[in-house]
Amino acid sequence: MSGFEYKIYSSIEDIGEEEWDSVFGDIPENYLFYRTLERSRLPGFVFYYLVARQGEEAVFIVPVFTSDFNLGIAVESSFSSIIAFVRKFIPRFLISKVLFCGSPFGEYGILGVKEGFAPGSEFALRFLKELEGLAAETGSPIVIFKDFLEEETVFLDKLKKAGFTRVSSFPAVCLNLDFPSFDDYLKSLGRSTRKGLNRKLKQAYGRGDIEVKVVSDISACIERIVSLYESTYRRGATKFEHLSREFFLRASSEMGEHSRFFLYYVNGSLSAFNLCFLYKDLLIDKFIGFDYDISDYYNLYFVSWAYNIRWCIDNSVRLYYPGQTDYEPKIRLGGILVPLYAYFRHRNLFLDLLFKLLALFLKPGNFGPKNGKGKACPQKR
Repeated sequence: MSGFEYKIYSSIEDIGEEEWDSVFGDIPENYLFYRTLERSRLPGFVFYYLVARQGEEAVFIVPVFTSDFNLGIAVESSFSSIIAFVRKFIPRFLISKVLFCGSPFGEYGILGVKEGFAPGSEFALRFLKELEGLAAETGSPIVIFKDFLEEETVFLDKLKKAGFTRVSSFPAVCLNLDFPSFDDYLKSLGRSTRKGLNRKLKQAYGRGDIEVKVVSDISACIERIVSLYESTYRRGATKFEHLSREFFLRASSEMGEHSRFFLYYVNGSLSAFNLCFLYKDLLIDKFIGFDYDISDYYNLYFVSWAYNIRWCIDNSVRLYYPGQTDYEPKIRLGGILVPLYAYFRHRNLFLDLLFKLLALFLKPGNFGPKNGKGKACPQKR
């Protein structure tokens, strides 16, 4: 497409924070966020950035990364058992290296589009050609646009002309916290949910001495943080990224005012944590870790949930994203599901057809209940 120059960078520092902000604006997954990811050397992840410039001005930026991906994580249980059987003989069956567009663990993918720039179909196809070149160079037979909002599909649907398939992805969960107090939040819940939450909190605080600290610097307790995270990671049914010790240290030291660690002490021992990112009136609950020897007895999931909600309300934070997966309790506690979509294509025509057939087994019900009530949360842009 004439008038545009495309370039792929292997480090965000080659772009520069000012140019990045001129395209993305003030959003949570900002320059510092991606620089932290890049410097943390997450196992199996390599990051790139595709930039389109018109003259000297960047008008379109897309963060991308390569990683192995288990393509069977979202299929129906009957089909997943078949996959498990085949993997006894072919360990990497339906596991492939993928070039992803988006963030490894953002609430949803964001395309960096300069204000006033309207990318059309011709631009989309040229942009895709650049991505396919990177996919071939990195040995990634599949390109996936990961977890995008409905509003982004106006542009991404143009990729269907190039053979991409659109599927539902894991939805995000958000809460609107326009409440004067925590008690008003409780009143917004169903009667049985409210009574159940109050009962669990009373039990927890009655069974031991629970203290919560909200800090940015976790260098003094980093080993315990990593241990709690690893415990939760091992128990998770859906695994994608595996965070490093360095990531937590860098999130603590390099994210500035945006990082918050909520530390939960039981009888003086650090027993749970939430790593959250704070942006204006938005709190994003990114990662958790629990001591599962005691977490159920002290109801630490509900203790942390209630404390985070109370903290948001007390600090005039009106939008809370508690993370993907584990939907049922989040919906009962006031969460709203935000639909997300993914687009994929395999460069091998036969395997692309196979994955399109596999997509027929991707059911919305696999991602949790669909009865999150209320209006959609405001978006972060």
